[in-house]
Amino acid sequence: MEIRYKKELYPKNVLFQACYRLTDNAYIHLDCDEKEYIVSIRPKDGSDTRDYASLFSNQMIEESAREEICNQTNNIRQILFARSMASTVIFEEENDENDMYEDDKSAMKDWFENE
Repeated sequence: MEIRYKKELYPKNVLFQACYRLTDNAYIHLDCDEKEYIVSIRPKDGSDTRDYASLFSNQMIEESAREEICNQTNNIRQILFARSMASTVIFEEENDENDMYEDDKSAMKDWFENE
């Protein structure tokens, strides 16, 4: 079966994501002309009677929605990521250099040394 999708409606990465979702059950061949993507789908199992054209069309819509949501929430995801990384920064307290490691010499011990 062959399905055609207008390039103006779907970006190429959405097409590839939709293809990837069906590769376990179908062989997919992609082509294009000036205005459309051309998708040929053939079930891997000859007795498979699923409607792959409908499944693929739904997958294209789902992937397009994911892409749009990702684009719309990009700024907030960057802020959340930056904030989570910033909260892991450890600030050393100002200590008197003479007091540092004075009582605790364990940091200077060879870890592989037999006791």
